[in-house]
Amino acid sequence: MGRLFQLLSLPRMVRHLDATAVGLPVDDEIRFDALEPRVERACARARQGSFGPAKELLVAARETADWWLRRQASRALGETALTSPAWLEEWHQESPGDLDLALVRAEFAVAQAWDVRTTARASQVASEQFKGFHALLQDALPVLERAVELNPEDPAPWAVVLQHDLGSGAPRELFEEHLREALDRDPHNWSAHAIAVQFLAAKWYGSHEEMFAFAERTAAQCPDDGPLRGLPVVALSELMLDDELPDEPGLRYGPIGQDRVDAAIAAALELSATRPQGEPRIALVRNHLAWALIRDERPAPEVLDVFRAVGTGATTYPWAYTGEGASIFFSYRLQARTRVAQATPFFRGTVPLPAGARDGAGSAGDPDAGDGPTSRQTAVGARRELALVPAPIAQVAEAVSLTGVTYRMAPLVRAGCTLVEVAPSQESTGNSGKPSGLRRTLLGEGDLVRLAKTFSTAQPWPVLVVSRVDGAYGISLVRERKIVTVHFWRGAEGAPPHAEAAETATALVAAFSEGDVKQVTAALRDPGDGRGPLDSALAALRLPGLPEGYGEGFEVLAEAPQVRLVEKRSLMSSLRAPDHRS
Repeated sequence: MGRLFQLLSLPRMVRHLDATAVGLPVDDEIRFDALEPRVERACARARQGSFGPAKELLVAARETADWWLRRQASRALGETALTSPAWLEEWHQESPGDLDLALVRAEFAVAQAWDVRTTARASQVASEQFKGFHALLQDALPVLERAVELNPEDPAPWAVVLQHDLGSGAPRELFEEHLREALDRDPHNWSAHAIAVQFLAAKWYGSHEEMFAFAERTAAQCPDDGPLRGLPVVALSELMLDDELPDEPGLRYGPIGQDRVDAAIAAALELSATRPQGEPRIALVRNHLAWALIRDERPAPEVLDVFRAVGTGATTYPWAYTGEGASIFFSYRLQARTRVAQATPFFRGTVPLPAGARDGAGSAGDPDAGDGPTSRQTAVGARRELALVPAPIAQVAEAVSLTGVTYRMAPLVRAGCTLVEVAPSQESTGNSGKPSGLRRTLLGEGDLVRLAKTFSTAQPWPVLVVSRVDGAYGISLVRERKIVTVHFWRGAEGAPPHAEAAETATALVAAFSEGDVKQVTAALRDPGDGRGPLDSALAALRLPGLPEGYGEGFEVLAEAPQVRLVEKRSLMSSLRAPDHRS
C-alpha cells in the first residue's frame, strides 16, 4: 500500500516540491553549530595568534552580564586552543592572573579530557581512552578552582565545573551544590540547566522521570520568552532515544505521558514563534523540536515550518544521535518537503507558505499565482550565481545545450569571455506557459556549480562561478567535471591562512593563464564586506568585472547588450536534429 501511494503521489511531488523550498536556505548555506559572529571572529584571530579580540569579547560579555555569550565564547575559545594553543600560552605569559584567561584555561582543560574520550557512547569508548579522560579531568581540578576563585560573580566557571562533574561521575550531592552555585549567579542560565538535563538522564546518572520533571520545573519558572521554555523538548530527545521503551500507545514514552510530551512540544513551538528565523540562542531548541515532531509523527507542514525557523542554524545534535549529523538533518528536511508536496492536490492545491515569504498575493504551487521562478526568487538565502567562461559565446552555447536547463548569455568580446546564468523564468512547457522545473526536481540540477561540472566536460576552458550565498560572496573554479577550488569571503573570521589562500590563488592563475598570485592571494584574504574583495580578485586575474546589480537580484543578464537565450534541449530532440558537421 505504501509503495502504491508513492507511485500515485509522484506527480504531485514533482509538481509541488520546488514550492516547498520557499523559506528554506539551500543545503550549502547551512552552518552546523555556527558561533555568534563576534565569537567566530575572536576564534579566527586566536588561530592566527592574537588573543586580544578574545579578551575584549569576554570582558564585554562579563561587564554586560551576557552570560550566554560569555559561555559560548569561553567554550569555543577553549576548543580552539586544542589545535592552536600558542595564543593561550602567550596570554598566560603576559597576564597570568587575568580572570578571563582563567576561565578559558578551565574550558581548555576540560575540553582536552572530552577530546580524548570523544562524544561516542560509553560502549564505543576504549578503556585506554577512559583512562586518559579521567586522568585529564583530575589534572583540570586546580585550573577549575582558580577560575571559580577569580570570577566570584560569574556563572560560566560553574558551568565548566558541571561539565567536569558529568564526565567524572561526581556524587549527586556535589553536582547539586555546584548547580546551585551556578544558578545563584544566573537563575536562568542555559548552560547549567542543559548540563543538568544530561546528568539526570537515564543514560548518565538519573532516570527519565527525574530528568523530564527537572526540565518541566525549569521551564515553568522561566520567563515566557526565555530559551529555557524549550528545555523539556531537549529532554524529550533523551526519551525518544531509549530503544527499550515499548512502541505502544500510552507507553511509548515510558513514565512520561503523551499529555506531557504534547505540552513540551507546544511550549517549544510557542517559543519558536516569538523569535526570528535562525536565532542562535534557541537554535538547539528548534533542532530538538524538529526532531521531536518527526519522532512523534506530527503533520509534515508543522515539521517543515520548524525547519524554516531553524534557517541556517542547524546543530549537530540531536541529529547525530542516530548517524552522521549533517546527512540525517538534510534527509529529514527533504523528507518533510516531500511529504508536504505529496499531500498537496495536483491541480488546485497550494503548498502552505511561511508568513512574509512571498511578495504579493498567491501561494507557491498555485497555478493561478505562478510557480517555478517565483518560489526560487523568494526562497530565503537563495543563491545568486553567474558564470564567467573564457570562450566565445558560440562555443559556450554548444557546450551547455544538453544540460536540460535554459541559460541566458552575454558576450564580452574585448575580453574574449562569456557571462552565463540560468534563466528559469524562460522555461515553459506546452501551452500553459508555466515553468516546469521537472528535471531540476528529479535530478537535483539547477545551480551553476553543478551544471558547470557537466558543460565543462572535454572543453579547453575553465568555468569560474561567482556566487552570493547567505550574504557572502564566493568563487568556485570548475574544470573537466571537477570543482578545483572554492573560496567564500566571510569577513575577518573567515579569512584563510596565507598558505591556503596562496594555494587557491595559484590554482586560479594557472587556470586562466593570467594574473599575479600575490595580488590574488591578497584579495582572497581581504576581510572586507560586500563585493569589494571579489571585484579585486577578478581584476587581479585580468578578468572582466561583473554587471551592475550582480548579487542583489536574479537573472541580471536580462538587460545586457547582445544577450542570447539558449533554451534547454532534451537528449531526444538533439538526436532528432540534423547533423551540420562536415
